[in-house]
Amino acid sequence: MSFRSAWALVIFSLVVLVRPGSALKCWDCASNMNALCADPMNVTEHQAMFHVKTCEAGFYETSKPICRKIVKRENGERVVIRQCSTPNVDEADIHDGPCSAMAISSRNVIESCHICSTDLCNSSTSASIMQPLFMLAMALIGYRYFQSKHGIV
Repeated sequence: MSFRSAWALVIFSLVVLVRPGSALKCWDCASNMNALCADPMNVTEHQAMFHVKTCEAGFYETSKPICRKIVKRENGERVVIRQCSTPNVDEADIHDGPCSAMAISSRNVIESCHICSTDLCNSSTSASIMQPLFMLAMALIGYRYFQSKHGIV
């Protein structure tokens, strides 16, 4: 791999990994209002039926909006709620993970709660696998380049 190719690969990687500075977008629905919001969520049908909500900045200048997915029992029915939200004080350092104890204790019979900070991340609780796979591929390409440059077999 030539020096130019290596730089092109680095620039491409930065373009792919850098996120635009636009506002956060989250799914905004409740399964007790529309069954397409329930788990598992059919993203294709859901997108046709609902508008993706662009989250507004929090009440305070320091808080960035997050996406939240709550699964709870309401009148014996399992309800999935997906929404834009403002992080609680004890969620300030969480980018992708379970909601804080404060968020769970303040609601009715919560089965699970998950917050995340990337566009449309509240479709499920599983983390996106694409970015780690991309990083692994980049590491392997870099390793192979290093091997070829230094004659290591």
